[in-house]
Amino acid sequence: MNVKNKKTDEKDNSKPLTINHIFMKYASKFVKKRCKFISEDRKILTVFQGYKYKKLDTIDYECLQMYFDLIKETIAAEKKSRAAIVLQGRQGIGKNRFTDMIAELTSRYSCSNITNIDEFTGRFNSVVENIMFAVLNEMMNYNDPKKGVATVMKSIISDLTIRINEKNLPRKTVENVMNIIYVTNADIPVQLDTDDRRNLICACKTVHKVSEEHKEDIEYFNELSQSYSQEFYENLMTFLLERDISQFNPTLIPMTEAKKQQINVSRSPIDDVIMEHYERFKQGIPIALVNQ
Repeated sequence: MNVKNKKTDEKDNSKPLTINHIFMKYASKFVKKRCKFISEDRKILTVFQGYKYKKLDTIDYECLQMYFDLIKETIAAEKKSRAAIVLQGRQGIGKNRFTDMIAELTSRYSCSNITNIDEFTGRFNSVVENIMFAVLNEMMNYNDPKKGVATVMKSIISDLTIRINEKNLPRKTVENVMNIIYVTNADIPVQLDTDDRRNLICACKTVHKVSEEHKEDIEYFNELSQSYSQEFYENLMTFLLERDISQFNPTLIPMTEAKKQQINVSRSPIDDVIMEHYERFKQGIPIALVNQ
């Protein structure tokens, strides 16, 4: 880009002024101290530039009611921070309808359908940088013990910083702003320790199901999809931004029945032996008996 016949270089009147010339001369004006996802410091580059939908002065709750009914009846959603929500239930009951809305609200900073855990735990993991919300949809290798998936996922779920390895670029440490919801039809979606503090397991109720036997539910979901208008998203955004969560403690994750079942099926054979003979272990077992 050249700017001719208007202004020229101070040292050489015959040289046209270019964008590169301006940048080199005033480079200090473009330099930032560092980069953060959100910062009020003008000297720090802020990645987050606002949501896709605007905040309204008032909320039209009637516009949101059908979506709230889906959450209440099917998902019974819990809030999440530094923990992952696992939505477990039958196929076609509307689990993704819940996550699709959040992904749309955070569309510039979200991944709505990640199906391979290698995007998180593989050699290159730049997908997690500056992402507020990610949906893990039927992960094919989520429970792969050979790759240390569980350990890496614990870090992604709870740590405030994360190391990013992008192809052909040096490694760097960045803020970890990612929140995760895992959507699955599997009976055993995740392996959990007995003292797990990072996963909220929600067993989704089958209230509506898309199938030939339930054609009325197909009409229900069609109507639900048609309600997702600009007005709906702006009302939902306003509702979420104005909701008071100051008393919410994200570290107190409920021990749901679904989570108890996941912990039970995740036990190792050694855990089963210890639980079966716990009282005897407390009293002590003679060495002669152990050597038999």
